[in-house]
Amino acid sequence: MSIRIITLLVLVTVLMGCGASKKAARTDINRDNPEALFRHLITNQVKVKWFSARAKVDFADDNMSLGAVATIRMLKDSLIWVSVRKLGFEVARAQITKDSVYVIDRLNNAYEVFDLSYLERTYSLPASLEVMQAILLGNPVFFTTTGWQSANTKEGLQLNGKNQKMDTSYLLDDKTLALRQMRFEDARSERKVNVKLEEYNQLPDNQKFSYFRIIEMTSRETGKVKAEIRFSQLEINIPKDVRFEIPNRYTRTSYDD
Repeated sequence: MSIRIITLLVLVTVLMGCGASKKAARTDINRDNPEALFRHLITNQVKVKWFSARAKVDFADDNMSLGAVATIRMLKDSLIWVSVRKLGFEVARAQITKDSVYVIDRLNNAYEVFDLSYLERTYSLPASLEVMQAILLGNPVFFTTTGWQSANTKEGLQLNGKNQKMDTSYLLDDKTLALRQMRFEDARSERKVNVKLEEYNQLPDNQKFSYFRIIEMTSRETGKVKAEIRFSQLEINIPKDVRFEIPNRYTRTSYDD
């Protein structure tokens, strides 16, 4: 397992891994009004200072498949911290800050440091800590999209919009208005991301959490990537240890190699 594979596994886990949404009982929202549905997504965003969870991750691309267990911790507007373990041993640790990503490879006594723009170019993932934390909390991601349109489908209520770069689609449960799916497509670069949110269960503070996720990504750089993620041991607003120390004996690996 190379450091680059570990990096991809860690970042797929962190950025698309888990989420929560406010409990969305049937309301008086006009379901035929796209602007009303859009406002519903905005007003029901989750707000927490601390977030932590354990996640079992099954990852596959065109060349291989991997399984691991990750511990994920987040401090609002500051960082995302991830520890990846196999067979009870930590094999990788990652930390994402406002401008950089740090990854420690325990198997090869090495580490990488790269900026967020590299992450977007290579893995078709959003290059912003704010966006990453929104995805982590299950909040909808907005790319300055306008001209929203809605439609009733057999899967649920669909809300579609676009801007100069990105086509965006959200699928809401017809009864509860819970977010069930997010799709993002950049046709010019042939990048697609599809996130399915399943198995919602109740959390404190009138919130519900999706304990099972299916993430599919496609791009020229990565080919087809799929991750299935199942969560447990979730805690919110409880401070956690987020130590990130690179041993002196570790060698820095250049991501440009």
